Amino acid sequence: MPTTSRLIIDPPLKGAWNMAVDEALLDSVADGGAPALRLYRWSEPTLSLGYFQPYADRRQLPEAEGLTVVRRSSGGGALVHHHELTYSLALPEGSPALAAAAEPLNLAAHRLLIGAISEYARERGATLALRLHDDPKVPPAPPPASEPFLCFLRRSEGDLLSPPAEGPGSDVLWKICGSAQRKRRGAVLQHGGVLLAASPHAPQLPGLRELGLAEIDKARLQSLMQKGLGQLLPSAGVVSELTPEEHAEAIRLETSRFSDRGWIERR
Repeated sequence: MPTTSRLIIDPPLKGAWNMAVDEALLDSVADGGAPALRLYRWSEPTLSLGYFQPYADRRQLPEAEGLTVVRRSSGGGALVHHHELTYSLALPEGSPALAAAAEPLNLAAHRLLIGAISEYARERGATLALRLHDDPKVPPAPPPASEPFLCFLRRSEGDLLSPPAEGPGSDVLWKICGSAQRKRRGAVLQHGGVLLAASPHAPQLPGLRELGLAEIDKARLQSLMQKGLGQLLPSAGVVSELTPEEHAEAIRLETSRFSDRGWIERR
């Protein structure tokens, strides 16, 4: 196992490239490359479909009509990537950090994100009652007749939830972070996003701004996410970029898969 872990911080980029880079990092770690934590954003509002979702289901969200559409290699529901900070972790499944966490990767990551977001809120004199889905303090939700189209309207074990700041409906818990995984040859990719604010393309989903944080300093919050999630790397993350081989693989994947209509509309 490589002794060095990497930290990759990208500027806002297009959806197909973001998905291609995450996949290239998974392939790299599966081939023995260094584990990586990547933090990134999106250069335009983008609708990403889970691997198994029918392309036609996008019509369930008319507000997203006209957005660029990508299909993830991971499962789960659709996401509108707009006012969001996104992360990905590419790790060996046998990573000592995962063994030390003594719980599934999604729960470990979301506990660390609770710490990061709570610290950010305290710096601004705010309090957020963040918790994980399936925490004993979280009342169970009745099972839906069918899964909602949007990921943030679904509930899975370990989802990061928050109540509204105040007022009517304060017993409702809103999902502000969910994650999806893809595994390959002893490596795991987990990516997820923290919803910062409601998007006009998915207005039914409140973000941190609507739930009690009036001001969002993206750079500061991203720094705290880096500090928290970095604890899941096998060793301290060294600021890095893609290797030449990873960059070439990302270009290939962007062209042959994530920008390809056959892939996007495959279901």
